[in-house]
This record gives sequence, structure tokens and C-alpha cells, in this order.
Amino acid sequence: MLARDVTSKRRVDFSPGFVSPREFANVREFAWLKVFVNREEMSDLGEGLGRDVVDVGCIAPSRFTVMDAQNFGVAPSVVGHPQDANGADVDPAARKRGVFGENENVEWIAVLGEGVGDEPILGGVGGGREEAPVKVDPPGLVVDFVLVAAPTRDLDDDIDGFHFSILPGSVSLRRRTRLGTVRDSPTVTTHKLTSTDGFVVLDLDDAPMAIGIARSAPKVLVDGAKWLARSETYRYAFFGRKVSGASAAVNAPVDAKAEAIASFATELAGDAYSTVHLSAGRGISPDDLAGLRSRDPRPESWWSERDALTAAGIVAAAGHASGGLSGRTVAIESFDSMTASLAELFRSAGATVVEPDVSEDANAVLHADVDVLVAGSKVGLIGDANASNVVARLIVPSGPMPVTAKALAAFGRREVTVLPDFVTTSGHLAAWPLDGSSTDAAELVGAAIAQVMAHEKGPLLGACEIAESFLGTWATVPFGRPIA
Repeated sequence: MLARDVTSKRRVDFSPGFVSPREFANVREFAWLKVFVNREEMSDLGEGLGRDVVDVGCIAPSRFTVMDAQNFGVAPSVVGHPQDANGADVDPAARKRGVFGENENVEWIAVLGEGVGDEPILGGVGGGREEAPVKVDPPGLVVDFVLVAAPTRDLDDDIDGFHFSILPGSVSLRRRTRLGTVRDSPTVTTHKLTSTDGFVVLDLDDAPMAIGIARSAPKVLVDGAKWLARSETYRYAFFGRKVSGASAAVNAPVDAKAEAIASFATELAGDAYSTVHLSAGRGISPDDLAGLRSRDPRPESWWSERDALTAAGIVAAAGHASGGLSGRTVAIESFDSMTASLAELFRSAGATVVEPDVSEDANAVLHADVDVLVAGSKVGLIGDANASNVVARLIVPSGPMPVTAKALAAFGRREVTVLPDFVTTSGHLAAWPLDGSSTDAAELVGAAIAQVMAHEKGPLLGACEIAESFLGTWATVPFGRPIA
């Protein structure tokens, strides 16, 4: 920002000031400007104006002014302020937008129709001699733009039925195809159950079969289920299998869960879901879905050895990516029976397992000073906020999509390697081999990781491209990669 000292004809530089339109109309009140200049240089200016010049050291107003218009007329308006969410919460705006909003305490940004450029910003000179600081070139036509978010769901549902696609690059396509079925995008369909409060998400409609997990909680979000289904799709596509990812959920409180899950299993046993094959996830036991096993194509060894094979694949992935585990230090985020067995496997491979004290810092494992970090308890576990605290140079996922897109970008700048979760956790496919594929989990996953380690975009994006190349040969490639 530039001002001209009207008494001595000197130009005085100001750092950018932040004022609202009301305050900008009276810019001669320098108390509203954040000024960083030499006080001696300002003395003549103060005398010329007949005012006290105040050096304000810290101003943090909630309103901001952006001044840039030129020949495009922009009336004083309110525009959105791009800011990363920091603890934002939902704010349903009923009967207006049909979607949720976020409030980050940024009230508005004023866009003024006059651009100051290098012109003086002083509105006048003491003694009544005034000249307009900016010459106005008014537009011949003013068009008001009012932007309101479009609804992403049918407004005849209650708030619990809200769905919003969060997959990167996804295109919202909320269309009911038949009772209880919602088309979410060109490939994704959500089937709402009729016997209980629950749903089944299918990632690819034209796949000969769909495989995934079923979970139960008081409220399981459809968006999270889509993420899990997408990860499964990429898993099978990477290994050359025509399979769609699936994800199902039963929403029920603890005291009603047993009855709800029983109704869910009965409905899934019907012909409508004959090609959907689910295994038990959180909140559901294998016994709850025992009635669905008779038509499931996965062999008995898949069920009995799944955890052991998955763990073997994770360790093999870490070994191939790090050039061998002997002498390496490893931190393991243990969250289920499978990850609890990883420590012994890593020790057998020659690694030292570090177990940080989590009594005072729940994230101590993520921040451990080790060579290899194994983590995956939830989607988006490592995000932009905590990625800078991760010391490990290699991240091996033990669950779906633990690293967000922002964290992945940050790790790329730091040369931290993130392996593809849909490959590292695929050791159990060794129990259900295709013709010619390996029946050894370590060999199957190790060879896959070796294939993507040298990819120019990194192993995670490289694995995505391999999966998409196969998908393109037989199905519509879904919108959005499995990256949180």
C-alpha cells in the first residue's frame, strides 16, 4: 500500500492493511491501519494532516478487504473465504440449500469496486483541500451473482439419510433407480435395506461379484463405506481380478444390535444380493454372517488364515520397500488381532520393534523415531495436521487409507515413502489364488511392492495407475482414487 506525504512530497510505504468497507471510507483514521514505518519519516505526514499518527502493532479483525477490479465492475459484496477447516462442524440449513455448511468464524470478505493500484490512498489534506483518491470508472451494467450450494440428496429424507460424496474427483449423481436404491455416481450404488436400518454400497454395478466387509454401530456413515468399497475395488483390480468393492452397515444401538444384525443377514441371503460377499468387520462377529458362507466363493483357508496371511504380506511389503528389515526399527500401531501379531513377525525378520509410551501421548506411536511406521486403525489417521510430526521414512499401511491426500503431498516433499494400502494388506489373496498367482502371501505382496517402488509418481499413485489400467479393460473406471 502506498501513501504520499502531502507536505514534503515524499512517498511513504505501508504494509498491507486490513479494513472493512466502513473503515475504508475513512482511511485518514490511521488507527485502523497496521503500519510498519520509521516514526521519524511519519512525523511530517502527521503534522500535515493535523492528526496523531498511530503505530498499531497488532490488529486481528475478522473482516478482510480485497481491492482489485479494473474494468470489471464489482460492487461491494461478500465472497467465500478459502480456509482449511479446523474443527469445523455441520450446520444443516433446512429448506434452503439442502446441504451442510461449515463455520470457521470468517464472517465475510469485502470486494470493493475500486482498485487503488499505485494511487494515493489519503482522502484529503488538512485545511479543506481535498481530492478523490481513486478515480471511479463505473461499469455500465451491474450483475449480482448469488451462489448457493446445490442439494446433494433428496429433500424428502430426514437428516440421518444425508449422503455426500467425498471421494476425490467424484461427481455427485443422486438418483433413485428403484425403491431403496440410490445411484451416487456413474458407478456407485447405495442399496438401503428394508428389514432394518442399514445399507449396502456397491462400487461397480457391472462387476460379476462384489466383496467387502459389514460393520455395525449406532450410526455408520455412508461416506465412510464408500471409501472402504473403493479401496477393495482397487485391491482386486491391482491383482487382475474382476471384482467390485462392497461395504455394508447395520445401524443399531447396543441393546437392539443382535436383532438388527440377524435381520440384515436374512435380507442379504436373498437373491437380490446373491453376488455380494461380505466378511465381518467391526461390531459384527463371523458367526453373525455364518449363514452367508455357503454361497461365498472364497475357500475355507481364506477364512481360517486371513489374519496370518495379511500380516505376512505387511511385513514382506516393509522388507521390500526398505531393502531388508535387518537392523531396522519399527513402530506398530496395534488395533486388532491381526496387527497384534505383527511384532513377532518383524522381530523374526531382524527388525527391532519400538513400543513408545502412549499413556501421556496417544499418538506416540505415530511420532516414534523409527525407520518404519505401520499404521492403519482408521481412514485419514495421518493428516495434514500431524504429518509433520511423523519421523519414519517409510509408512506401511495395515488398514485402508490411513494417509490423507494432503499428508501424502507433504510426505512427498520430505521424501517419505507411503505404500499402497490396498496392496500391503492383500496377503490373504494368496489363499484364494487365480491361475498362476502365488499361494505365498509374502511372495505375492513382496513382488507387487517391488513392481511399484520405482514408479515415477511413487508407489501409491503407481499402484493406482496399475489398478485403473486393468479396470479400464472391462468396467467404467470409478471417479476418485482410494486416498482419504
